[in-house]
Amino acid sequence: MAELDVIVCVAFDHRADADGLEHFKKCICRCDCVDVAMEVAGTFDMIVQGKIATLADYTGEMDRIRPQLARFVTRIETNFVAKKIERHCKAEKFMWVPYVGGRKQIEVGMIDKVIAEGDYMRIFVRDWHCLVHLTMRALCEHLDARFIQLHRSAIVRIDFIDRLMHHERRWTARLRDGSQQAVAKSHVPALLDLMAHDSSTDQRKLAKHVTAVEAHDELNELKLQKGH
Repeated sequence: MAELDVIVCVAFDHRADADGLEHFKKCICRCDCVDVAMEVAGTFDMIVQGKIATLADYTGEMDRIRPQLARFVTRIETNFVAKKIERHCKAEKFMWVPYVGGRKQIEVGMIDKVIAEGDYMRIFVRDWHCLVHLTMRALCEHLDARFIQLHRSAIVRIDFIDRLMHHERRWTARLRDGSQQAVAKSHVPALLDLMAHDSSTDQRKLAKHVTAVEAHDELNELKLQKGH
């Protein structure tokens, strides 16, 4: 049976009872039709993505929780996904990097981020890192669609981004290791578009097991802002 992909952006009333609001958030996350629920920073406080059988079913669900919406929500916007762009990863790629006494082969997908340091690139793989003598352009040829360039001196794996923050017309990406990287204006459209349309199975599984991933579906709202 055909299903509708739904993305709902919610702004909470922070004057409401804190315990009641927290319980309402948990109820949203446990809803059977919800695939991903993320708390975000920005105009909205939570972005919810899920599936519903029909528009009538969606309307019925919203009517069912209308008292809670009136109590805890100040603004809500609903989007129905009209088109998806599916990405299929190629076979795993490898690259050789400097290691104690020689070289070491690593899977490209293990790389968390790459930071430029002069004529070298520092590659971070979990708690380990190394320097390679490559240009940013040359290093990009070793990577694949799982990576995005934030600015001229930083590349990160998309699912290593914890959240995107917007302040005084500047975008900053907070990574899962706690560090932050500025996003160059020229790279913002590509970053938002790529992450907003990433619907791979691995990404969906990851989102279900990580709470407060404040980036992914927030991008639907952010894309609307690009025209302003």
